[in-house]
Amino acid sequence: MDAMMYLFREKTSLRRLKPNRVAFMNCMFSNQIITAYGKFDGNRRGYKVDNNLLEYGRDKKKDFNVKQYTVSYVPMRALNKSGNDCGAYFLKFIECHLLGLDFSLVNDKNIQEARHKIAFDLWEAANDEVLQYRMSTFKPPKRAPEKTVELFCVHDCCL
Repeated sequence: MDAMMYLFREKTSLRRLKPNRVAFMNCMFSNQIITAYGKFDGNRRGYKVDNNLLEYGRDKKKDFNVKQYTVSYVPMRALNKSGNDCGAYFLKFIECHLLGLDFSLVNDKNIQEARHKIAFDLWEAANDEVLQYRMSTFKPPKRAPEKTVELFCVHDCCL
């Protein structure tokens, strides 16, 4: 899953994917939010808002593509009956949303083929010269050493 999420981010950075529905963030984004909130919470009256945000608020920067968004919950009834495909469903849900496809295209009857497509996408990336270079020079950002949050999946496949 981590490799595919990395691949989504890289393809977006290279403009091979042009998402207008999804934003891919890494841990640097969450570190920046944690740091900024710590500064704000420590000195609310003296907190200085980032200049880029101020310029955007004053309508001086036109190059930001910021739009109001909504969160919608997609019911997924009768999926993953085997209990072993939650990762594949997760990745395919993101991919469908990214490409504007209906998620009903993915179901228990074709989830094995979806797994094959994920494997092929990773194989293809491993043979792409540009992605090979980017992967070979990738340095993971340092993570905040503070609070650790553990996430648990309730499915047997993740235990």
